[in-house]
Amino acid sequence: MIRTLILPLLGVLGFGTLLWHLAHTHEVPPEQFPPVAPVRRQFSGTVAGAGVVEPRSESIHLSTEVPGIVAEVAVREGQLVAAGDVVLRLEDRWKRAELEVCQAALAAAGQDLAKLRGLPRPEDLPPSAARVRGAQAAAETQRDQLARAEDLHRQKVVTEQEVIQRRKALDTAQAALEEAQAEDARLRAGAWERDVAIAAAAVEQARASVDLAQVEVERFVVRAPVAGTVLRVDVRPGEFVGTPPGKPLVVLGDTTRLHVRVSIDEHDLPRFIPGAPALGYPRGDGEHPVRLAFLRAVPTVAPKQNLSGDSAERVDTRVLQVLFEIVDDADTGASSDGTPGRDLFVGQQLDVQIDAAAR
Repeated sequence: MIRTLILPLLGVLGFGTLLWHLAHTHEVPPEQFPPVAPVRRQFSGTVAGAGVVEPRSESIHLSTEVPGIVAEVAVREGQLVAAGDVVLRLEDRWKRAELEVCQAALAAAGQDLAKLRGLPRPEDLPPSAARVRGAQAAAETQRDQLARAEDLHRQKVVTEQEVIQRRKALDTAQAALEEAQAEDARLRAGAWERDVAIAAAAVEQARASVDLAQVEVERFVVRAPVAGTVLRVDVRPGEFVGTPPGKPLVVLGDTTRLHVRVSIDEHDLPRFIPGAPALGYPRGDGEHPVRLAFLRAVPTVAPKQNLSGDSAERVDTRVLQVLFEIVDDADTGASSDGTPGRDLFVGQQLDVQIDAAAR
């Protein structure tokens, strides 16, 4: 009798032990919350889009138009620059040498022009006048000798041949006098106007060569086209840079006011209202939106750009890009002074809600 009761009792005891073990070793899992709070719907009707923060001038990708060795990088990331400031400079010693040669040629051409315009030289006038007086004296002497020879010929003292020789000598002296007078007049008249014009043209040609050389030197300097902030520097001194397409060396943008470029799926376009208010939630922060003001919509529906880049990829999604301006922080009520209520960075992504019931 006792032996038949032992097995059922052991079974009941084992089952009770199992229940006690399960009751005391089972832990109730804690309540799970998402690591990032989901974005809350703020409008009764909403058009959602993916936005990217960008400068008001958009991102300006700077590169060089000529290949060369980088001699100087004059900016750093985060630096404010004014329009026209030097961003980077390539090695340009040979171009500067060519510029100096052209400048020397310009100086020489200018001196030649000044020389022509300065004629006659004051020290050249007295010798010329002396040559004229000498020619006049020689002509007077020959005239006197001719008169004497004619008197003697009438007296039958000299032959007619002697008179002819004296007359020829007078003609020669008279021609020398006229030549001296003409040379003196040309000297006093200064440079010929056509010679001056040729020299002036040479000066202009040399000046054009200097301008061309200066342009060549400036091609080795990259300057900021607008005032803004240096967003990225992807070059170092000593590196060789060429001109491959799509290879920006420095990225610049005007960040005094930030814009958000929102991509709206074409299926949501019938509900999109231009000018409607919008809120942007930074990725990872679904509780503190920033208020956005409508600026404009790009009037073209284009293929979606944030793709994987795979060569076998096919695009079947088209989006409309809409630009908004960050006005202020919607929760803190920060003042609209050109910057958002808290720090946002160019390239940061926002989840954007656009009021679709604003009509």
